[in-house]
Amino acid sequence: MKIYDQLVEVMSGRVNDFVSRAEVQHQLFMKFGTNPESVILSDYCYNRFNKGIRFDKHLFIYINKSTYKFVGEHHRYTGLIFHRAKSTVEEKIVGEWKNGEKVMYEESANHQLGNISREQIEKLFEEYQEILRNEMSLFNCRATELRHLIGRIGEFYCALHTGGNLAREVNQHGFDVESGGRRISVKATAQNEGFVTINTRTFGDFDDFFVVQYINDDFKILYYGPKEEILSVARVYEGKYEVDLKKLEKIGVAN
Repeated sequence: MKIYDQLVEVMSGRVNDFVSRAEVQHQLFMKFGTNPESVILSDYCYNRFNKGIRFDKHLFIYINKSTYKFVGEHHRYTGLIFHRAKSTVEEKIVGEWKNGEKVMYEESANHQLGNISREQIEKLFEEYQEILRNEMSLFNCRATELRHLIGRIGEFYCALHTGGNLAREVNQHGFDVESGGRRISVKATAQNEGFVTINTRTFGDFDDFFVVQYINDDFKILYYGPKEEILSVARVYEGKYEVDLKKLEKIGVAN
């Protein structure tokens, strides 16, 4: 019996269970005498590609090196497919699933962030919002303490609102989203009042400014438009433009 068929048998009835690699290897060894080193669960993942395999048999979702979620055959998965070459720590996006349909990218294309589909951005937006809600509801964190998380959700929100895509690299210099040939710098805040800041040295690296405020469990656009408009309400302090949220909202409404 092939290892794939062994996995299907031992995992029967365990859909949506989280399992460890060691646990599954032990089960196959006890039931079939299979050498644990021959059981490579990442070879059977929807979201993990290992070079040298056919990548046509899928049972698990890769969580981390030791933990997997069993979802079974023919799962209607939506998500990205990652690959990490041997002797490297960098992971690359090599494809994606859209509701159970697999699409592998051309090797020459750069899909690290740019050009991933709207379905993937929608999925990320949903997942990050759930994390935000859990942080606030389960762990009693204030929104203002979750700046990085809210900032990332703001980028997804901007990409969905503008029909654009994420910058090709995480923390792309100067801008976060590209849409219609325009580079957009995104700022997301949970503050009711105060400032957002822009580094004067990167002001020339983007075209439009997008500011979104998280308030009352919702994201509200305060401003979306050309960067030059904000100069009328900005002040320079220690090499940064400081833009008052209330003033920014007024020019946003005016536009």
